[in-house]
Amino acid sequence: MRIDPPKTVQVMPQKTPEKIGIMADSHGDPEAIATGAVFLKQRACTSLYHLGDICDSTLPKTADDCVAQIKNHGIVAVKGNNDHTLAADASGRSDSGIRRETIAFLENLPLCLSVGSAKLVHSRPFVRRLGLSAMIGAMGQHEAADFFRQNPNGLLFRGHSHKPEIISRRGKKIRFFFPPEGLVIELADQRPCIITCGALTSGFVMIWEPGSDRLASCTFT
Repeated sequence: MRIDPPKTVQVMPQKTPEKIGIMADSHGDPEAIATGAVFLKQRACTSLYHLGDICDSTLPKTADDCVAQIKNHGIVAVKGNNDHTLAADASGRSDSGIRRETIAFLENLPLCLSVGSAKLVHSRPFVRRLGLSAMIGAMGQHEAADFFRQNPNGLLFRGHSHKPEIISRRGKKIRFFFPPEGLVIELADQRPCIITCGALTSGFVMIWEPGSDRLASCTFT
């Protein structure tokens, strides 16, 4: 399997819209991408982000449709481990059944985005140190403590773990919290914090309002 040098950090414009829609882990389900995008746009989200695993390495036949939905809805994405594996396996093969444009799109996805005050990744933010391995692995106490030390007022959005979660620090203690559907969170009270979006395959999305520093965890099923 060919391993390309990792894309590291792509910095987006500092001006942020009123509402940002965040999704992750569609795992080869183009309908989930489309449904999530429509749901977020109906709630006035003017920018949409996907936190990786757009496709699934076990479902190559859906890759073209998944990427088409990402492009059609103007979604900005980072690369997930499934996206990387699928593209690496299909690259250079005439029998992959995946369009070259789709493979190129997946190959060129960055591992990390900066959006306003937040970083967006698939799993872990330590891209410079871990390279492609940043796309896998859990976000436990040790990893959270590392991020908080490096980003004392930081905000990180991630996917990979499939269930919505907020990790925050209070003094020396690191807290793990699973927000219920519809909960509006005042992020100023939580920073530094790490937010796991939850999987599109289970209907999870999040709405971030950078101006008011608020976050809502939602489902569309």
